[in-house]
Formats: sequence, C-alpha cells, structure tokens
Amino acid sequence: MPGPPSGPAVPAVPETLFLSTIPGASPSKWVDRFTSRERRVQLVNHDVGGQVAFLAPGPGGSAPRGLPQLGYLRWRLDSSPEQLLTAAGVDPADVHVVRFYEEDPVVCVGQDHLLAAWDVEADGPVPAAELDTAEVMDPARFAPEPPADPLDAPEVPGSGERMAVEIVATGAGHVVLPASVARMFGRKDVVVLPLARDAAHPGWAVGLAWLRTVDSQLVQDFIGAAKGRRPGSSRNDHLRDGTSGTTPAGRPRAASGTARSGQAGSSGSARASGPSGKSGKSGKGSKGGRRR
Repeated sequence: MPGPPSGPAVPAVPETLFLSTIPGASPSKWVDRFTSRERRVQLVNHDVGGQVAFLAPGPGGSAPRGLPQLGYLRWRLDSSPEQLLTAAGVDPADVHVVRFYEEDPVVCVGQDHLLAAWDVEADGPVPAAELDTAEVMDPARFAPEPPADPLDAPEVPGSGERMAVEIVATGAGHVVLPASVARMFGRKDVVVLPLARDAAHPGWAVGLAWLRTVDSQLVQDFIGAAKGRRPGSSRNDHLRDGTSGTTPAGRPRAASGTARSGQAGSSGSARASGPSGKSGKSGKGSKGGRRR
C-alpha cells in the first residue's frame, strides 16, 4: 500500500502567553528567556488602577476567558498583595503571587520648583516633611476608568502618570512615583529626586500573579524564566519556594536575577493598547542649598 503523502511539515502553532503589564514594568529580559519558536508572549499594557482586572472573578468564579493568564502587581510596602486583591473584590486564596523586587519612591518637580535646588549629595534623599501636601499631583486624578475587559488596554497607558509629570514640569506641585515609572515618563524639564522611605512613602513591591484555576505549564515556564530557573525544572518549584514571596518575618524575598528597583519601559501591546511611554533622562537638581 502506498504510504502517506509526503510534503512539507506543517509548522506548529506557538503557544501564546498573555501578560498584563503596568507602567514601569520591564518584562523584556524575562520574555527573551521564555520565547522560542513554540512559545510567544502578547503584552497587555494596563494602568495601575486596572492591574487586578485580569484576576477579577467572572461567570463561574473565574476571570473571563482566563486571559491574560499572568500579570504584574504593584503594592505599597506598608500593605500586602492580599490587601490589594481583597480591596479589588478578589479572594487572595484564588491567586498565586510571587514577589520579585522592591521599588524606591522618587519625587518629580519642575526645574523652577524650590525643591529642584535640593543637593542630594550633601543632604541625602528628600524627607517627606519637605513636601507640601497641598501641592501633590496624584496620577489617579488623571487616569481613565479601567477597561471592563482585561484584554483591552487604555487608549494611552499610563496617562495618569504622564499628565502628572507634564503638570509638574510647569513648576506646579510635585508627584511621587516609583523610580521605574519616573524613568519611563522622564522629561528634560523635570527634576527627579530620591525620596526618603518613611511611613508616608515606604516604597513599593512588585510581583507576578495568576489565578490558580489557570495555572499551567506555560505559566510555570514563564515564572521559571523570571526566576532564572533552568529549562526543565519542576513546575512545582513555586510551591517549595512559597508563592507569597515573603520570608517568615514578612520581609520581601528577591528572586534570582532580579534587582531591588524595577527597570523602566514595557514594550508590546494588545488589542486596544496605545503607545507606550518613551523613556527619557531625568533632569538633575542643581548644586544648591537645601530649601529652608
């Protein structure tokens, strides 16, 4: 009998991981480790206000379609991912969270602002007491409503942070941001100064989260790439490591190959994603006396 017809091999359709990102996130290194001819990543750029949308319960108790399967979360260090999820109406017991790194707070002011003369080398980070609470520009004031569908992205991701930085560039007020976000939306006419960590501005933690119901080899392989895990390592490593990403004392645990502060600029987009922010060099404060 004749054998099966010969012909060119049909290429395999690559598996696609949908990854929800936030301003300041830099998944490119992890994506490069993860992708191959069989796997690719589609980024969905979300604002911080919509970062939990892909974890929100839908019909049947799981997120609609289970997409994105994985995403970034950022929360204040005086809080926890469990508190962030609970406030958004998500049961923390339904979610795996792996904590990766911390981010320092910075304050952005225009070149004509009094704080622009702050001498970091002489006086160190700016104390929160030096900030006029009446001058604060909260990015949440300028951010649009989060999309109802987690596969949709804002027309201009990070527009709240962009607008806050544009306003302070005129010399009006100040905005406190994670260092990576300040780098992402940096401008030559904006001075970025380190802010002392205290109760008012403790900094942030950043991690990856996914619903237990959509856990898969694809998700575990990406987590492994983010941790620097070797290909073929057990997908259950996260269970031995502890999915909360905290030490018994509650302190953050940095994963292998991660830094204390996140890197600026996420790339890629999804269905309705707008352009990502351009990274820019921040201005430096002039050598002058501290504000009295």
